[in-house]
Amino acid sequence: MGGLSKKSFFVKGLSNDPHTPAMLINSGNMLVKKGVTDAELPAARIGAETIVEATRTMGGEVMGVGDLDLAVGIAQLRSFHQPPGFNLLTLNLVQTGTSKPLFAPVHWQKAGGLNVAILGLTDHSLVASGEGFQVIPWQECLERAVAEVKEKADFILLLSNYGLADNQEIARKVPSIDCILQAGHVIGNMQPTVVKNTLISQTEIRGKYVGVLDIDWNGHGRWRETTAASGDGAASTYSHRFVALKLSLRNDPAVEALVKEAQRRLEKMGLPQQ
Repeated sequence: MGGLSKKSFFVKGLSNDPHTPAMLINSGNMLVKKGVTDAELPAARIGAETIVEATRTMGGEVMGVGDLDLAVGIAQLRSFHQPPGFNLLTLNLVQTGTSKPLFAPVHWQKAGGLNVAILGLTDHSLVASGEGFQVIPWQECLERAVAEVKEKADFILLLSNYGLADNQEIARKVPSIDCILQAGHVIGNMQPTVVKNTLISQTEIRGKYVGVLDIDWNGHGRWRETTAASGDGAASTYSHRFVALKLSLRNDPAVEALVKEAQRRLEKMGLPQQ
């Protein structure tokens, strides 16, 4: 089946809780490979079902909607969106002619007693309008959405399908966003970078790596890397690493069962494995 995760991050340690609370986050473009053909789509849809179920099995509750994910169709994406157990997030994928999101605009999650507001964006420049939906530019919805959550949120996390240049602009224009995990267009692992008050990062695609981001949170404002020498005690600190998902790693039995069942379905239908 290939990788069961794209653009995934464990965001860990959002407080000083000794139990190191963690969130499994996927910023989008995890369901379908780039350039999937019509002939490949039936198998891709089975693969997408398996990826979502495996993510839920591993404790994932939220996924951003990327431009590639739309290949499976709005109907199948809606079948995956089953709050509160599993949530698809995008502010700007809306009903045609309206500003009403087709999926959840925000997901609230607890991490060590902190209220984390998670929002999502789909890159409007990569998606043509379809039957019953359109993708509006982030400039038309993001600032308003952040304003609505920032008074209640201890930490604001954006799952962005946009590329780095757009995310840097977002960080400059909407400084209340604390962290952006992007499912953009960079190939390879991208080291975290700070723009104003926002930490931006991305992992390699197709399940080759899991990005681990450890945060010692000290409130909205400045960031510094844990290893950086600084007397700035008011800054929040972070460390990160990219963990290669090698074939030698032991498989999770529940996830392995899901993958084998998908393989059986593909074989029964005479479809190539993804």
